[in-house]
Amino acid sequence: MRRFFKPVVVMSAVFVLGSQSGCRGSDENLEEGLTPEQLQARWTSEHAGRPVGHAASFELSGSPLILTTEGTARVDAPSTLVTGASFPDKKYYVFFSEAQVGAQTGLLLLEGERISVTAGTLGAVALSKATARTHREDGSAAPAVELKTRMDSNVSDPQVTFPEDWSLAQKALFFSDPVAIQPSGLSLSGFTRGVLVTASGSTAISGSVKVDSAKHMYWYTTSFIENQASVIESPRFALGGAPQAGALASSELSPPPPLPGGLVGVQGRVLLQPGSARSEGSFQLTQAMTDSGLLVPAEVQVAFDEKKVLKVPQHGRELLTVVYREKTMRGDAVLADLQVTGGGKEAVRVAIDEPETLVGELWDAVGDAGIAGPVLAIPIAIVTPFVAIGEWISCLFSTCPVAYPLWMKAGTVSRFHVIVQGDLPPGTYDAEVTLTGRNYPAITIPVHFTIE
Repeated sequence: MRRFFKPVVVMSAVFVLGSQSGCRGSDENLEEGLTPEQLQARWTSEHAGRPVGHAASFELSGSPLILTTEGTARVDAPSTLVTGASFPDKKYYVFFSEAQVGAQTGLLLLEGERISVTAGTLGAVALSKATARTHREDGSAAPAVELKTRMDSNVSDPQVTFPEDWSLAQKALFFSDPVAIQPSGLSLSGFTRGVLVTASGSTAISGSVKVDSAKHMYWYTTSFIENQASVIESPRFALGGAPQAGALASSELSPPPPLPGGLVGVQGRVLLQPGSARSEGSFQLTQAMTDSGLLVPAEVQVAFDEKKVLKVPQHGRELLTVVYREKTMRGDAVLADLQVTGGGKEAVRVAIDEPETLVGELWDAVGDAGIAGPVLAIPIAIVTPFVAIGEWISCLFSTCPVAYPLWMKAGTVSRFHVIVQGDLPPGTYDAEVTLTGRNYPAITIPVHFTIE
């Protein structure tokens, strides 16, 4: 399992687009007798069974093209396991648990920076990211598809006794991530040394090894699989990078879409080859980013008790519950700005969440690759009246606010809280929270409160 945790930060991921005009968005008043939970359930049932996104297809070329996903890809020979240097000795290891090698079954440990898959298959491997490139970052030609595996977080490390000359590898296993595999007829070569550890002892492995079956592969987080083509099946994915040619096509969008710098979709099969990406058949497009802005509009609807006056103890806190949804089911909604105004604004705050994981990971990867373009973001400054992620996560033993998303998936139904702190002098106050969308009209939430 993963032992390191990145600090939780607020992702600065909002696109450079023209401002949205509009007044207060449509809302329902909870004074009709519905509780927030009842309204959320009703909206959820209204969305059930409705299609998400727009049927579309794409074919893009450029380098690199980066896809983030919760999908899978079948990894067959020929492929290469490119292993990252592990702690604590900076060597390169890959481990296979419950590996059947000939008549023996145990933990197979191989050492080497590039281990070739010469026959057979690893099976359907869970992925977090895939990159189709023609050149490395240093400019040298190296056409390949890099597959970054996704950790199986419910798995513990194998408990075995390593040979004495592999003692540091046992520590390296502690820092490695498990990946579920279903190998068949798998042949591996190119490692510098290897060992099969069983309950009865250990057997040295050299030259090559054939693995008939295994349950998990463990390696360090920077490792990846390299091949020349991969079909990735994704329930949801985000694709971006440096597209130079190609097209996004959809009979449901008019006029024909321009070349996107990035797109988000569901229910897709994507073929990646060095310098190119295309959908196999159609997928459901939920957002695309172009030089002129977000392609797919959204509609965000909110509901709250507009006439409710919060009674806040001095130096205490109360929350105003807001139910919200993306109503169209067609487009992901992206926040542009959040402001609090009015005489009581100093007491009112809102928690802002990160963008959804796949989108945030894509922007990280695009930024790391040094790519400038429409998929790069401008920051939202997380300052008063906003609540930074680290601040609201720390309220483990009190009523925690729920964050409003920077990126809202098409069809989302959820809730967030406007937070009122009793830090002003006693009295009655008013404030307004305004959410301005990149692809939806501004929404204003009035907040009335009395500090006692």
